[in-house]
Amino acid sequence: MPNTGHKKKMLILPRWYPNRKDIQLGVFIRQQALLLKNDFDIHVVYAQADENLISKYEQVSNNSDGIHEQIVYFRPGKGLFAKLLNAHRYGKAQELAIRNIQGKIDLCHVHVPYRSAFPAVHLQNVKKVPYYITEHWSGHLTGDFQKKNKADIALYKRILSKASGISCVSNLLAEKFKENTGYQPVVIPNFIEKRDSKDSFQSDQIEILSVGDMNDEIKNFSGLVKVFSETLKCNSRLHLTIIGGGPDENKILNLIDSLNIKNHVEFLGRQNHEYVLKQMHHCHFYVCNSNKETFGMTVAEALRAGKPVISTRCGGPEEFLHENNALLTEPGNNETLKEAILKMSANFNTYQQDKIAAEMEEKFGEMTIRAKWLEFFK
Repeated sequence: MPNTGHKKKMLILPRWYPNRKDIQLGVFIRQQALLLKNDFDIHVVYAQADENLISKYEQVSNNSDGIHEQIVYFRPGKGLFAKLLNAHRYGKAQELAIRNIQGKIDLCHVHVPYRSAFPAVHLQNVKKVPYYITEHWSGHLTGDFQKKNKADIALYKRILSKASGISCVSNLLAEKFKENTGYQPVVIPNFIEKRDSKDSFQSDQIEILSVGDMNDEIKNFSGLVKVFSETLKCNSRLHLTIIGGGPDENKILNLIDSLNIKNHVEFLGRQNHEYVLKQMHHCHFYVCNSNKETFGMTVAEALRAGKPVISTRCGGPEEFLHENNALLTEPGNNETLKEAILKMSANFNTYQQDKIAAEMEEKFGEMTIRAKWLEFFK
């Protein structure tokens, strides 16, 4: 139920957030903000580098959907001192946005520290405003955390030590986070939005969907495309749709072209959240071929649409996948992925879509996840 009394003002400081350069980035953070808009007066401040800016800074505000968003773009520096200059401009961008927030800030929620956390630390030191931290970063799973220099790790841990609460999005990430930092977070999964489709979905082909950032080291889209090419030799009715963009986009497009499978693969690039949720209803099954996932948001969204999935054992998704909604493969094992695609292509109709969707609603629906957040911020 909406909070009819005084709503505390929450400042959300994310390291990732949807913006004009990447409309998919951190969309799950925005969904969490929307989930809590009836309980808190939500203000989001996000800084994003944009090399195309003429001026040093550009502020963009949006007050739609019941939350107050301020995205400040800054022109990144170049040369020897670029890293230092960019850190300064990132902080300055956050400061410019926070100046526009009127009234007292009651609490801060930091997503993916530590750079995004500095205003929260300042507000705690100066005005005794508590801050809470949520970690989503896969670096705790991949070993990238250990590769950070000692000064960065020390600063990260110091920021954690001052937090009023710490959460992670999956049990696996929480376990690795504790190993790396010594702090025990609570586990609050991502909220999976319900978006029922009103269109009837029909296709003479077997429609497969995969969504994600084109970061091949993590998402392994090249492996999926290669396996799909081989699988086509066994079943020519297969059709793969890929949604996403990023640093390896051209690499994936060139691979599709070189394998001569353009007639069977549709690459849609980056799309907004609404479009992605709609596409979840326009496939027969979903494939995640990632090497690492802290949660597996798109896997969960496919299940919420009632679609069975194929997923690698990449971390987060195993916590909600089982024989009644998925086939699991090992990361990097092309042969088992091929076998899974062929098996799912023959059997996707045997999965009970209503039960798949209902289970996801119970685990990750609005009432369940909202209650966990309200308990976290007590």
